[in-house]
Amino acid sequence: MNEYWTPRVDAARNAAMGDVSIEDLPIRSNETSNAYSVRFNGVGDYPLYAYLHVPKTDGPHVPIFQAPGYGSVVAVPPFERRSTYVVLALCHRGQRLSNSRYSAAYPGLLTDGLPGEDSYVWGDIVSDCITAVQILLQQPNIDTSRLAITGGDLAYITASLTDGVHALQTGALMFADIDHRTKGDPDYPLAEFNDFKRSHAESWDEARATLANFDPAELADGVDANKVLFSTGAGEKAYYDQLANRLPGETTVNVNLGKGHLDHITQEDWLADACGVNKGPAHYPWSS
Repeated sequence: MNEYWTPRVDAARNAAMGDVSIEDLPIRSNETSNAYSVRFNGVGDYPLYAYLHVPKTDGPHVPIFQAPGYGSVVAVPPFERRSTYVVLALCHRGQRLSNSRYSAAYPGLLTDGLPGEDSYVWGDIVSDCITAVQILLQQPNIDTSRLAITGGDLAYITASLTDGVHALQTGALMFADIDHRTKGDPDYPLAEFNDFKRSHAESWDEARATLANFDPAELADGVDANKVLFSTGAGEKAYYDQLANRLPGETTVNVNLGKGHLDHITQEDWLADACGVNKGPAHYPWSS
């Protein structure tokens, strides 16, 4: 862990020792799981919100940290996860339900606070994720030896800064291979980097040094998950193959079909196998 991340991880872990409020959320409960609203403070006493779902079956259950994606709203975890795992789905600072002091802009969040390391908001956002993982691990009736983390960049970075991760399911990494992928006219959100370069050309070198702290290749040595799944498009498979070769655990690179439901099933099947749990009814028509 480098000098950028060490104090941030320490601060995030300390934040997890503060008060945590867990309240019933009946509107999100169903026949297979109970839902709860979780409120706690992140680094800087920033108020955060997360969904917690606990299966109604006997445990101990596999805990999943569902890292937030790049968007203003965090969805309730999918049905099969709620019925099988203890799932914590965080709304990081700036996202809906965690936006009492700060509202993230889309597009705009990816470069918010650049060029400086201390002002770049993603350092605090990652800290929110680390705090949330520690709160998940405090919950009763879970098997902490099978901690799973899922999502995009925030899942990968959080896993690289967290000891004892059993399974990591990730992909669509925005901070990956920035220099190559921002050539030409990329789509958003990557286009935000080019917007910044055009608007603040004199600050790009400093910004690029800040972004290096989030580079998946630079963080690879910290990812000690036993099992890793990268889901990607065919055009970026070569990059993920190289990244997979740097990780010590059993790593799979899967090319998405571009068919949302089938790709979802593939990822959830992998997660169930990696965590050693039975596949739920949402995996139809696949057999377990």
